[in-house]
Amino acid sequence: MPNTQLSGPFILTKARFYDKFVDLTHEQSQKFRTVVHSINHDELLAITLRALKGAQLRVSSILSVAKRFADLNGTVPFEVSACLYKNFLKATARDTGIYTKITFAEYLYYSINYEQCKETYNAETLIPTIYSPTLPLGRVMGGHIALEIVLLSICQANARRLNETEWLDTTPDMDCHAHIMHSLLRYQLLTFEDVQEEFERIMLYVTGFVLDTVRALSCGGEQPPASPSQGV
Repeated sequence: MPNTQLSGPFILTKARFYDKFVDLTHEQSQKFRTVVHSINHDELLAITLRALKGAQLRVSSILSVAKRFADLNGTVPFEVSACLYKNFLKATARDTGIYTKITFAEYLYYSINYEQCKETYNAETLIPTIYSPTLPLGRVMGGHIALEIVLLSICQANARRLNETEWLDTTPDMDCHAHIMHSLLRYQLLTFEDVQEEFERIMLYVTGFVLDTVRALSCGGEQPPASPSQGV
């Protein structure tokens, strides 16, 4: 039986859990989306270039997390482990290219080459931290979903400038992510507090980076100051 003190009251029904999850993602991601969708052409190119490195690393990281779900067989029933694995791959199909002809990395590479971009950033990426095999599953899921919102928002902003309508209505697969976390909560393999903490950390960090980049470019195109931790 799930530990209700650990899981929170929203685990009582899938619908209530889903509502809590949607409220979290909408509230925290809205600020980032507003910033990205309102920046100018050069600023978007600089942000996209920075995101490219993360998008490339994300594919292999996603596969490693999918394997981590598969390896839960023995901790949870085989059917649950298989369902987690299947839902995670379905939710990340755009990254891995399973159901589409283009991945995040390919799209971002294309988008930064339609115009010369002078900005270059070589900061380390958040990817290894988010998907670390030693990180609790709650924090992995929170960071994963936050990063997915970041990359999708950048793709959508670029799509508007490129008139690539395929990307304009693309959103994270909330149903799959909610099902994954609901299952993990049921078996006490994560806490929603972990999910929320990591989600907010990534969204605040990336939003801060975007704002720093916008300010730097508006002051003469200087590179934004290096973060004391790691970059995107």
